Amino acid sequence: MALDYELSVENIKQHLEAAHDPILAIIRGQFFDAEWAFFRKNIFDQRVLVAGSGLGHDSFELAKYNKQVLGIELLEPLVEYSKNKLEELGLTNVSFEVGDITHLDFLHDKFDSAILNMGTIGNFDDKKKIISELLKVSDKVYFDFYLTTETCLEKRKRMYAEEKWINVRIEKFRIMSDDGLDSVPIYPAGIDSIVSSLGAKVKYHQFHEFSVMVEIEK
Repeated sequence: MALDYELSVENIKQHLEAAHDPILAIIRGQFFDAEWAFFRKNIFDQRVLVAGSGLGHDSFELAKYNKQVLGIELLEPLVEYSKNKLEELGLTNVSFEVGDITHLDFLHDKFDSAILNMGTIGNFDDKKKIISELLKVSDKVYFDFYLTTETCLEKRKRMYAEEKWINVRIEKFRIMSDDGLDSVPIYPAGIDSIVSSLGAKVKYHQFHEFSVMVEIEK
């Protein structure tokens, strides 16, 4: 899922809350269960960067079994929301900063892993730039992308409908809506080309019925 940052912050917040509503978002909940099981198996006892941390859900989950977690988010109100939630949870190994993940020069620490979730990579025009920036500050980069078979597309369309996207529809493997939300496909061949040009290595892990996790390291 990608968010149109021209939407109001309140609308963005509502969409993110809907995606994490355990009663409303049943399909998304199953996705998160699979994703977090992958994290527990592969990303633990580490220093972790969460790129595009939103309302902080992945950061809070990863903090349970990692040394330190930093969430970077472009929108300051979402960062403030995450910080307030952090105080409620009483976690001491998580922090959040306002920042642009396309330019990570402001980060001076090194991370074991960087994570970009929910298919967000597909909505960046310059995917190589994103991957390159994350590799500058971390040993490994993880991001997921969605499969584009007819069955997978229909399942995701139902998922977004559960989350109250308006007029959800499929257009040439891309899922669109009338409220500034969309989900853009990315293909392994394109990832392979980018990774090769960066002199890195890639592994693919199918952790969910319609999503694959990519693991990249130098």
